Amino acid sequence: VVPTGMEYIGSSYEGDRKNGRMEGKGEYRFPTGTKYIGEMRDGTFHGKGTLFFPNGAKYEAEWENGIAKRETEKYTFCDGLEYESEDWPYCDVLDRRFYTEICHGLKPAGRKTFWTKKPFDVRFYLLRS
Repeated sequence: VVPTGMEYIGSSYEGDRKNGRMEGKGEYRFPTGTKYIGEMRDGTFHGKGTLFFPNGAKYEAEWENGIAKRETEKYTFCDGLEYESEDWPYCDVLDRRFYTEICHGLKPAGRKTFWTKKPFDVRFYLLRS
């Protein structure tokens, strides 16, 4: 085994090499437990590849010199929900509910926030102060 310096930072790599550098297909493991499986060029992520996170989430993209191309990226949460940069219906300005809250029927918060025997509007009390 040829020392690469990765042993000092807790990372590891298994895969193709060219001139001692990561090149071709391989698996790079970070000390955090995150791993990248995909194509490499000159020691960086380059080509198709996926980052797998310890919590079960993953980030797929086409990489160019270590940078993900935004138009190719796809993030999947650990519960299987896929992030969409366009028309994202969860936890936005108008509706702060998360995906699981919507799936389980939690209703969005409305203008009436406190309840006694009948609802009242908080703004009424704030304006009187």
